[in-house]
Amino acid sequence: MRLWLDPPGVALEQGRYTALVAPPEALLALLARPELDRFMTLYLYGVSSRVLHRLPRRPPAIALQSCMTVHQLLGALRAAHQTIVIVEYDPELFSALEDEQRETVWAVGRALRELASASLVLLYAERADRGLRALVRTADQAVYLYGAVPPPRSASPGAVSRRGRPAQRTLVEAGWG
Repeated sequence: MRLWLDPPGVALEQGRYTALVAPPEALLALLARPELDRFMTLYLYGVSSRVLHRLPRRPPAIALQSCMTVHQLLGALRAAHQTIVIVEYDPELFSALEDEQRETVWAVGRALRELASASLVLLYAERADRGLRALVRTADQAVYLYGAVPPPRSASPGAVSRRGRPAQRTLVEAGWG
């Protein structure tokens, strides 16, 4: 089984764990595909979802499960038997973990990787943070999709370098953080 994302060349396959960092529209386009209804699909999300409320009134036949803690997410991943498993990364779940609980993040990564042996596994996030980067390390494929680059914002109004060009900014100052 193979599903294609809208940009050509990005394939999601059974037996592969893919991490997708993209705007919600990329995941919505995937969820709106009619071929998704032919497979048993499980959608796991954290405390709240940034994607599900955008689905049409008649969404595809997807089993939904909310995971309020990382341990609930681990249990759901270990019990999953569906052909397609989509996990919406919730930074609130992983931000509560301290450095000494890093093994829990690695356990989620291992569970995603083990599940990928029998299913198509997609880990979706709107943006990358430290917890997501730890999960991406265990993925078979990482896909970063971004739309148009936001217009540059100056750190201080009128900041200009010596050459007359806008001053260099950090990613956070430029709106990417």
